[in-house]
Amino acid sequence: MSLTTILRRTALVLTALFVVGALLFALGYAWEDMDLWPAVLVTAAVVLPVVGLTVLASRSPSLALKVLAAGVATFAVWAVVTIFVDVEAPTIPVIALVLALPIAVVGQRYATRAGELLMAVAAVPVVLLVLELLRGSRREGAPLRDLLGTSTGVVVIPLALLAAILLVAGATGRETPAPEQPSVQPPTPAARS
Repeated sequence: MSLTTILRRTALVLTALFVVGALLFALGYAWEDMDLWPAVLVTAAVVLPVVGLTVLASRSPSLALKVLAAGVATFAVWAVVTIFVDVEAPTIPVIALVLALPIAVVGQRYATRAGELLMAVAAVPVVLLVLELLRGSRREGAPLRDLLGTSTGVVVIPLALLAAILLVAGATGRETPAPEQPSVQPPTPAARS
């Protein structure tokens, strides 16, 4: 087994453990604080995208790369919107977790691209903090503590480390994946004669 394969699989396993554990923790609070049906809806709103994107990433990594890139861009836009709109729920870390697992699955085939996407997911909250500081945020205290001392910080640091593992895996191996579907074509009538 090559170093690249070991790094890719390590990134996937660690990401899966981290995402599942963190989402269970976050959803546990939702179930504590909400009535039954709102908690069910929030759980579905989190679990269904994770499952759907992960299945897409495992079946069609090249298409998943495009979908996940659009998801990361939408995540970045949403993060900027939260500067101007007060959102009570921890949407930034939850969205980052929803995107992380499918990105790690795509990383089994496209490690460098997945590492870049995961690094972007980890960078969005940091950029958000910088924008809040430039805007003259209402928060008091040290900016680094504002990032690291919140649920966002707890998510950002591991995702950045997992992204680094994928980037190293991409750098140590060739990014020439095998085709997703066998490209066997039936013989043409002219070839049969």
